Parts: sequence; C-alpha cells; structure tokens
Amino acid sequence: MKHVRAYKANLSDIATVAAGHPFRGRIEPTEGAETVVVQMRDTSSSGVNWRSCLRTEVGGRREPDWLRPGDILFPARGNVSLAVLINESVGSLQAVAAPHFFLLRVSRSDVLPAYLAWWLNQEPAQRHLEQNAQSSTLVRNIARPVLEATPVLLPPLPRQEQIVGLASAMQREEDLLHRLRQTNHQIMTGLARDLLAD
Repeated sequence: MKHVRAYKANLSDIATVAAGHPFRGRIEPTEGAETVVVQMRDTSSSGVNWRSCLRTEVGGRREPDWLRPGDILFPARGNVSLAVLINESVGSLQAVAAPHFFLLRVSRSDVLPAYLAWWLNQEPAQRHLEQNAQSSTLVRNIARPVLEATPVLLPPLPRQEQIVGLASAMQREEDLLHRLRQTNHQIMTGLARDLLAD
C-alpha cells in the first residue's frame, strides 16, 4: 500500500468557527426547562457531563445553534484550552454552548470531528494557541482569528480512524484508573474509620 502523506491546513479551511449562545447577563436555572447549557465546569477530557448541565430557558430572536454529534467546543478563555467533542451521548437533548466557548463544525468529509478534537489538544496546536493568545495577568484569551489560523495536520481518513480509536482506548483506561483510585481511597478511608471505632 502506498504511503499517503499527511497535509497541512488551517483550522478555518476545514471547519466553521462560531461563538457560543449569546446569553444576556447571568445564565439562570429554570425549573422544568427542556433545554440545557454546557458551561466550562461541565466539560473534561472525557467529554460533557450532561447531568451537571444547567437547565435554562434559551431565548433569542433566531433559532439557537443546538449542539449535535460531531460539534467541537473550544474555550475562548481560561488557562486550559481543551477541545471537547460532542458525541452521540447528547441524544435528543436540546443543548447550547455557553458564550465563552467557540463552536467548531467540520465542513469537509475527509476530516473526522473526533480527530480534529484530538489534534487541537496535542502539543503543536496547543503551542500555536499559547504563543498567540492575549494574556492578561490572570486569564488568557484566544481570539477567533488565532483559533482559525491554528495549523492542523491531516492524515488520510483510515489513519485518522486509527488515531481516534487509540485515543479513545487510552481515555477509557484513564477513566477506569480514576475510578479504581477513588475506590481504593474509599477502602482506605473505611479502614481508618473502622480502626477509630474499635
């Protein structure tokens, strides 16, 4: 099989970049609301914790950009710039991204959204963002043109699929280890309490 080389593109060549939902003022919880908003605290390297998302009314003149599988959320500010993939677990939930996220949508069929999310979290992309971010003393801000100019290396689709498969296997292992550490901690705490009770 002939080895097909990866080629380089800017993020704006392969995805659209939009701002999160424009809430006016604070995002207030609404009892019984059918819609949720994803905020920074709801995301981690494993994805979105839908149970922790705030239920709220999503208003506005135009139809909101509801999140769908394949979307990527990227924080516009903060010291950790972690791309998070929206996967099938969003189900039929109507959800929007908070304003401090950029919403990325892949616009080409030869790019896997999961691969793009993985690439944005790797050192070459992170270094570009680090070098071009506007930093205040406390928080760094990533402007839209900086994100759009992020270089992305694109291998052929089968290679992208391999990388995504490997990354998700490693993430599952990481999650298992985390749960194991929590269980071990609970066992040790329980032992210590039993000793005190003796």
